[in-house]
Amino acid sequence: MKRLKELFRYPVIGIDRILSSGIRWQLLFLAVVIVFFILLFIVIEWVTGCTLTIKENEPRNILLDVYYHFADPGNQYVVEGAGNRLLALFISITGSVLMGGLLISIFSNIIDRRVERAREGQISYKFKNHYVIIGFDKMAIGLIKQLYRMAQSDNRVKDIPYLFVIQTTSDVETVRHELLSKLDTEIDRRTIILHGGRDSREDLETLHLSDCQEIFLLGEEGETDHDSVNIESVTLINRILRNHYTPKTLSGLKRLVSDELAGCKRCHVLFEAQSTFAVFQRNNVETVFKKRTDTDNLWYTTMRNSLKDNQSDLAQLESLKTEYDKRTEKLIDFLPFNFYETWAEKVLVWGKYDPHNDGVAPIVYTPLDGEGIDYESNRHVHLVIVGMTSMGVALAMKAAHIAHYPNFVRDPKLKTRITFIDLNADTEFDMLRGRYSALFEQCDYRVVDTLDDSRSYEHKGTGLSDIEFEFVKGAVESRLVQKLLESWTSAENRSLLTIAICFEVPQKSIATALYMPQEVYKRALSILVRQNVSCSTIELVRQARQYNGLRAFGMLDECYDIDDSSLLQAKRVNFIYNKIKPEKKEWVPLDDTQADELWKSLTTVYRWSNIYNAHSIPTKLRSFGLEEPENLLADKDLLEKMAQVEHNRWVMERLIQGYRPTTSEENQLIKSGKRNKKEIENSCFAHIYLKPYAQLDEEIKDNDRMIMKYLWRINKPLAE
Repeated sequence: MKRLKELFRYPVIGIDRILSSGIRWQLLFLAVVIVFFILLFIVIEWVTGCTLTIKENEPRNILLDVYYHFADPGNQYVVEGAGNRLLALFISITGSVLMGGLLISIFSNIIDRRVERAREGQISYKFKNHYVIIGFDKMAIGLIKQLYRMAQSDNRVKDIPYLFVIQTTSDVETVRHELLSKLDTEIDRRTIILHGGRDSREDLETLHLSDCQEIFLLGEEGETDHDSVNIESVTLINRILRNHYTPKTLSGLKRLVSDELAGCKRCHVLFEAQSTFAVFQRNNVETVFKKRTDTDNLWYTTMRNSLKDNQSDLAQLESLKTEYDKRTEKLIDFLPFNFYETWAEKVLVWGKYDPHNDGVAPIVYTPLDGEGIDYESNRHVHLVIVGMTSMGVALAMKAAHIAHYPNFVRDPKLKTRITFIDLNADTEFDMLRGRYSALFEQCDYRVVDTLDDSRSYEHKGTGLSDIEFEFVKGAVESRLVQKLLESWTSAENRSLLTIAICFEVPQKSIATALYMPQEVYKRALSILVRQNVSCSTIELVRQARQYNGLRAFGMLDECYDIDDSSLLQAKRVNFIYNKIKPEKKEWVPLDDTQADELWKSLTTVYRWSNIYNAHSIPTKLRSFGLEEPENLLADKDLLEKMAQVEHNRWVMERLIQGYRPTTSEENQLIKSGKRNKKEIENSCFAHIYLKPYAQLDEEIKDNDRMIMKYLWRINKPLAE
């Protein structure tokens, strides 16, 4: 008995695997069984000499006899003889079981499995000209709304049956229900949801990335290793695109080159941690995507060996290879973004949150400098951040990027002040100082401990920065902190006060906002209140006159804006630096087409430098006037003030990125020619121009003057 079990053990396992596998194998297995039994009954009829002929006066045909009874059990009554009828009975029963029972069951199973796999997102389709969203969170819904509106304006909706392809590791049914509840039916029916992991090459290949329009790599909610998996996924996407554009024949290579490839996909990548995001802002990650392995060039070696006897084709191969390498050098346009950084830009730079919902009014935010701070003003910006969370730090760094004003040039005491209030402000500051060590070496800052005054201390910087920081340790509801808030709103205090409440828990942020001192509501420009999902509570509360200054921000659903108006301005800034020489005394027109081409060749580091410059434009316009002065070219004094403000902004940008001023020894090495300034900049993270404006050479000052000369023209709409 034991040996019998062992004999059938492996065949049974094999049959079970076939029956539980795909439909193709099930049908093949059924066909084999049917053929086996038909042949078996043919042999039995032939050996026994039975006659199963159905039609009278026709010659005996064993194959047809067996087939007729196997396919139709109703033919038994025409068979004569007990033995013949018994065989016909066995054939008919077997045929009924196989052709009726199992075959119908398999086809029914095909339909059920298809429906089940579709619901689970397990079916792969052929897509083209679609948007790929990898990972699903609340940000995806606002993203889809924006993309659909953009497709509508471009008249592409009619031509593309499936516009959005979402890949997620979450339950597909749950994701589909959430989409149905938030999106219009018209958008929902153009959305396909697939189940898969973004760290799986097999799953990513089902998205047909080479045929898509853009890629949005969001990741999933609640992941502990979100950023690491996103980095791995970007690398896989780059590898998939590279393999797709690998030619197999000389004619295929010609076609790829002549079609100019469909490559260089815009890949928007979300990084949750600000530290990770900062690394990708200041390091050239493009070099990783441009690296070629031995496998990447294997096609060339193989093709060259096959054409070695044909000199004409070989010469053509060498020529095409050069062009191919040039066009496949960059297959991904890497666009990192961060939730907190994006919201800081939305609030402090553009001053507007548009929820992309019909009938829902946008939220407008008051600038840090109100209507502007000019050269003669005696006021300064004071941003108070309650809660040293990731959002709070992002707001502080964005304010440090843009809050630079001309009155500091007149009076160095008029610095922008950024204050943090947190119960753990001292320890949180220690972490922040480690992250931005170069910044806090140069800036003034002080730590105020409201619980133990003996632990308060102050640091005087080098005077290089026009920003100062303050860290108040204490609970915002404590009497000492409340007195501080009152003192910042007193009539003697000339500051323009903005308060941002950045707790992670929305209810705590709302409660804090509602119980501020009365003077805060009267004198603060605005009180920003962090919310996670909905802004409805704050919008309802601010209907009361007392709370009119409250503004909700930080909502998860509609954060990332595809239509970034600062991008055009950043491209123009880059164009000016590259194509317009400071010695030019007349206006040079800005060429947006050429600016776009120059932008494509920029690394991520330099892109962000130009973007940060563009982010400061609204602040500068409020300081120097919204309209371009008629005598700008002749007004040397105005240009000089503007250039000093721009240099102060640039200094802060470099300090935040981690650069420090060069030492006297390094300056001497550069001056003597023993070291190159770029070499010191890259290896030591030190910059020779991190010094006061007055100490710069005239030729370096000209760069700041030039970019400021074109300030109003950078900001003009595309049509102008």
